[in-house]
Amino acid sequence: MRFLVGLKAKGVPQGSLLDSARAAARGLGVQCSNPKWTSSGTLELDVFSPTRGDFDLFLEVVRPLADLEFARDLSAPPEHRSEPELLSEARSLFNAERYWECHEVLEGIWRSKQGEEKRLLQGIILVCAAFVHHQKGEAEVAIGIMRRARPQLIYPSPKYCGFDVGALRANVETVIQTGHFSNFRV
Repeated sequence: MRFLVGLKAKGVPQGSLLDSARAAARGLGVQCSNPKWTSSGTLELDVFSPTRGDFDLFLEVVRPLADLEFARDLSAPPEHRSEPELLSEARSLFNAERYWECHEVLEGIWRSKQGEEKRLLQGIILVCAAFVHHQKGEAEVAIGIMRRARPQLIYPSPKYCGFDVGALRANVETVIQTGHFSNFRV
């Protein structure tokens, strides 16, 4: 089973939280991988577990070190939701710095689109991917992906289903020009 979790450290350094989570996981036959850090210090991890019970036990073991901000069972089939609901969820995930999940939600919509709308969604997906690499400490890769996203973010309207396309383009341009990531909302 695969889960995505967000852990907020309780007074321990970031590196200690990651090391402790991985050690706890090993002792339980669970694997933690793909660590990403949000600007607020939340550690996002992929957790692979043989059973739901093993995953729940892992959460109990790390509870003294961290508050659980979210947990998502990535093995469960997604529930059916309308496109507007999915786009709203994608914006919320982006604004919560849960870029990998935002990418996944948008990719499901992107597959069925064509033309300018498909290109715009591809650009937003690339922005999410850039932020994921930034969260993993891969600055050069992240900037390269932002550069690939920039031309995709051209859209005839300043808004797209609640996304402020003009502000998104401006923020991406700032990241590319300065080489520094700062979180922004969409």
